[in-house]
Amino acid sequence: MITNTYNLTNKDVTLTTYILDSSFDHKSGYKRPAILIFPGGGYGMCSMREAEPIAMHFLAMGYNAFVLRYSLREASAFPQPLNDADEAMKLIIDNADEWLVDKDKIAVCGFSAGGHLAAALGTMGKIRPAAMILGYPCITKDICNDLKVLHNYENVPPLDGKVDANTPPAFIFSATDDGLVPLT
Repeated sequence: MITNTYNLTNKDVTLTTYILDSSFDHKSGYKRPAILIFPGGGYGMCSMREAEPIAMHFLAMGYNAFVLRYSLREASAFPQPLNDADEAMKLIIDNADEWLVDKDKIAVCGFSAGGHLAAALGTMGKIRPAAMILGYPCITKDICNDLKVLHNYENVPPLDGKVDANTPPAFIFSATDDGLVPLT
């Protein structure tokens, strides 16, 4: 596995790569699907348990994985995190040949606020992913308002009304006993 961390434009924003080596049972230059992961944390932090462990799970399934640690706290006013996600997608696509990524098979996976960011990329991004996995995402008006009130974050847009013909397919999951992000 090849792992590197790249500093993106904004302060403290990084993209970490988890790229599988070519092996004897794969042709040299074999391009793999990829997953871009957005950990949760209410735009106040990035959860460690929703970062590298998720990347390792997708690696085991044959994906190249990428974890974006996006703009947080005071720096997270929208659209800044979306700009970070756009930059990460562009970096992956620009390096797809070197990183052996199939450009047409890049999905995103996000949790809570990271689910919001994944859905924002899928509905408003400059480069939209091929598919989205949204874990307990903060995407409805009520939940976005809670982010604004509880964390004093401005411009957190609800995304349930942003779905259009260009929005990729999504798998959305949540839990009935989630104390932070209610099932809506």
